[in-house]
Amino acid sequence: MKIIFGIAALCVPAAVLTATEVFPKFTLETENHVIEITSRCPEGYVTCDRVIYKGVNKKTGAAITLRGETMHHPCADGVTPCRFLGYRFRNGKHVYLVWEDADGEQGTLEVRAGRQALLTERGTWK
Repeated sequence: MKIIFGIAALCVPAAVLTATEVFPKFTLETENHVIEITSRCPEGYVTCDRVIYKGVNKKTGAAITLRGETMHHPCADGVTPCRFLGYRFRNGKHVYLVWEDADGEQGTLEVRAGRQALLTERGTWK
């Protein structure tokens, strides 16, 4: 009986380790900001509404953390998400958009208040 409990004890940490997911982080660095994006959805999900934005202003050191979602261009049926576009985050009346360029190496940070762009900065994914 002690052997069975010993084997079970060895299996529990392995189960805990496999249940803990590591979510990839992507960093966009612009002239004035460093933005870390973490998608907290399991691998294989096309869309995700659990994306974390951590942004730091290089000049002031001010930091902000927001929760958001992925953005996609719809397929021909108008419903199914096809091409990945970037991420959307809300902070009151402000919307933070992080666009991915087609080359996958460059990106754009855009902060909007309604239809007015308050900030647009291009950067490089690190």
